[in-house]
Amino acid sequence: MNPKCTIRRAIFDDEKALLKLLNELENRDSDPSIFRQIWTEYLGHEHTLVWVAVNEGNQVIGFLSAIGQNLLHHEGMVYEIQELIITSSYQGRGLGSLLIEALQSELKDKDVKSIEVTSNKRRKEAHAFYEAMGFKNSHEKFTIYF
Repeated sequence: MNPKCTIRRAIFDDEKALLKLLNELENRDSDPSIFRQIWTEYLGHEHTLVWVAVNEGNQVIGFLSAIGQNLLHHEGMVYEIQELIITSSYQGRGLGSLLIEALQSELKDKDVKSIEVTSNKRRKEAHAFYEAMGFKNSHEKFTIYF
């Protein structure tokens, strides 16, 4: 890993950089006004956690967001990673691992039952990464799109 990269909590002013990263992940141009609305909700939600990876030039080069909720069938709080991306030129340097470790560190002393993540079936490299981080492929996800 590049030792000059750091992990920190996200701030509102990271918005444009995160939108750019999300567009890279999804390979599309997201609507900035919708992004801003959801980003504002993220930052105001008690159980939403967001970290960013920042390079030596203070540019945001990756981020992780996770949302927690109490679930009846888990009998407690479960956090789900919603987004995790490192820009392509910085992948393979351990930054994704550092972001997940930041999440785990934040949650380790809380009464959290698990951390979950859903990843598109086509993202085989992401699946290998999550398995290397200790995630188990324990569920199938079914979706109805509108």
